[in-house]
Amino acid sequence: MANSNITDIFNPPQSRELTSAESKECLPCQVLQTITCFAAGAYFSSGAVFSGDANYTKNPNWWRSTVKVGGAGLIGLGIYRGGCGWLWNTDVEYKTIKLL
Repeated sequence: MANSNITDIFNPPQSRELTSAESKECLPCQVLQTITCFAAGAYFSSGAVFSGDANYTKNPNWWRSTVKVGGAGLIGLGIYRGGCGWLWNTDVEYKTIKLL
Protein backbone atom coordinates (compact mmCIF):
# COMPACT_ATOMS: atom_id res chain seq x y z
CA MET A 1 0.00 0.00 0.00
CA ALA A 2 1.29 3.46 -0.93
CA ASN A 3 2.06 5.95 1.80
CA SER A 4 -0.56 8.65 2.16
CA ASN A 5 0.36 12.29 2.47
CA ILE A 6 -3.01 13.31 3.91
CA THR A 7 -1.42 13.85 7.31
CA ASP A 8 0.83 16.52 5.77
CA ILE A 9 -2.26 18.66 5.26
CA PHE A 10 -3.09 18.70 8.95
CA ASN A 11 0.51 18.53 10.21
CA PRO A 12 2.61 20.26 7.56
CA PRO A 13 6.38 19.77 7.57
CA GLN A 14 8.63 22.53 8.86
CA SER A 15 9.28 25.37 6.43
CA ARG A 16 12.67 25.55 4.79
CA GLU A 17 14.70 27.95 2.69
CA LEU A 18 14.40 27.34 -1.05
CA THR A 19 17.60 26.78 -3.01
CA SER A 20 18.43 29.14 -5.85
CA ALA A 21 17.59 26.41 -8.38
CA GLU A 22 14.10 26.00 -6.88
CA SER A 23 13.33 29.72 -6.93
CA LYS A 24 14.31 30.45 -10.55
CA GLU A 25 11.73 31.46 -13.11
CA CYS A 26 10.37 28.86 -15.52
CA LEU A 27 9.92 30.04 -19.12
CA PRO A 28 7.12 27.57 -20.03
CA CYS A 29 5.30 28.59 -16.84
CA GLN A 30 5.63 32.26 -17.76
CA VAL A 31 4.31 31.64 -21.28
CA LEU A 32 1.35 29.66 -19.96
CA GLN A 33 0.54 32.37 -17.41
CA THR A 34 0.63 35.02 -20.14
CA ILE A 35 -1.64 33.06 -22.49
CA THR A 36 -4.09 32.30 -19.68
CA CYS A 37 -4.29 35.94 -18.61
CA PHE A 38 -4.82 37.09 -22.21
CA ALA A 39 -7.51 34.47 -22.91
CA ALA A 40 -9.41 35.00 -19.66
CA GLY A 41 -9.08 38.77 -19.96
CA ALA A 42 -10.40 38.75 -23.51
CA TYR A 43 -13.32 36.55 -22.48
CA PHE A 44 -14.28 38.68 -19.49
CA SER A 45 -13.73 42.08 -21.10
CA SER A 46 -15.69 41.17 -24.23
CA GLY A 47 -18.86 40.63 -22.23
CA ALA A 48 -19.26 37.08 -23.53
CA VAL A 49 -19.78 35.94 -19.95
CA PHE A 50 -23.25 37.45 -20.02
CA SER A 51 -24.19 36.66 -23.63
CA GLY A 52 -26.09 33.45 -22.82
CA ASP A 53 -28.31 34.98 -20.15
CA ALA A 54 -31.99 34.70 -20.98
CA ASN A 55 -32.74 37.22 -18.24
CA TYR A 56 -30.06 39.82 -18.95
CA THR A 57 -31.32 42.17 -16.25
CA LYS A 58 -30.55 39.80 -13.37
CA ASN A 59 -26.94 41.04 -13.52
CA PRO A 60 -26.92 44.76 -12.72
CA ASN A 61 -24.98 47.15 -14.91
CA TRP A 62 -22.36 47.85 -12.21
CA TRP A 63 -21.60 44.11 -12.00
CA ARG A 64 -21.22 43.72 -15.78
CA SER A 65 -18.89 46.73 -15.82
CA THR A 66 -16.85 45.33 -12.94
CA VAL A 67 -16.36 42.03 -14.76
CA LYS A 68 -15.27 43.86 -17.91
CA VAL A 69 -12.78 46.00 -15.97
CA GLY A 70 -11.48 42.85 -14.26
CA GLY A 71 -10.95 41.35 -17.70
CA ALA A 72 -8.97 44.41 -18.74
CA GLY A 73 -6.92 43.99 -15.57
CA LEU A 74 -6.17 40.38 -16.53
CA ILE A 75 -4.98 41.54 -19.96
CA GLY A 76 -2.70 44.05 -18.20
CA LEU A 77 -1.37 41.31 -15.94
CA GLY A 78 -0.70 39.18 -19.03
CA ILE A 79 1.27 42.02 -20.60
CA TYR A 80 3.28 42.48 -17.41
CA ARG A 81 3.94 38.76 -16.99
CA GLY A 82 4.83 38.31 -20.66
CA GLY A 83 7.33 41.16 -20.57
CA CYS A 84 9.18 39.97 -17.46
CA GLY A 85 12.66 38.85 -18.35
CA TRP A 86 13.06 40.54 -21.70
CA LEU A 87 11.44 44.00 -21.44
CA TRP A 88 12.00 44.55 -17.72
CA ASN A 89 13.64 42.53 -14.96
CA THR A 90 16.26 41.52 -17.49
CA ASP A 91 18.49 40.00 -14.82
CA VAL A 92 16.05 37.08 -14.25
CA GLU A 93 17.59 33.63 -14.40
CA TYR A 94 15.49 30.84 -15.87
CA LYS A 95 15.51 27.17 -14.99
CA THR A 96 17.09 24.88 -17.54
CA ILE A 97 14.43 22.72 -19.13
CA LYS A 98 15.32 19.13 -19.98
CA LEU A 99 13.45 17.90 -23.02
CA LEU A 100 12.90 14.17 -23.08
